[in-house]
Amino acid sequence: MTYRFPDLEIYLMKPDAGAVRDWLARQLGDHIEDQRVVPGHCHWRVTLDGHVMDVFLNDKAEKNFASLWFKQNHSPWNTDLECARSAHAALGIEVRCSDSGWQENEDDSAGGWIKLIRNEEKPVHW
Repeated sequence: MTYRFPDLEIYLMKPDAGAVRDWLARQLGDHIEDQRVVPGHCHWRVTLDGHVMDVFLNDKAEKNFASLWFKQNHSPWNTDLECARSAHAALGIEVRCSDSGWQENEDDSAGGWIKLIRNEEKPVHW
């Protein structure tokens, strides 16, 4: 059985915020409210099956990568990797994510990373 992450975070290489929002609308339904949309940072509030999720896109998370963080995971995806696969298929850009969950007391280097590029998944040291 797959453990459901309480929040999700994936990293998108140079994403278009409008394309990310459109993908979210297709995957999560059309009830997305723009909370804050400014260059480099977006905050959307999504209501899905009566649950509210705050979703943040931060363009300057890591070099050429933006962070897409689902603060509450009421999404259709159990893990970061499931979310990354959906984003990669829809957006056609490189996506990176952790290969496992993270706990508050764990060292940041404890887990590995997966890179999704050109419809392939590869481990990456990041």
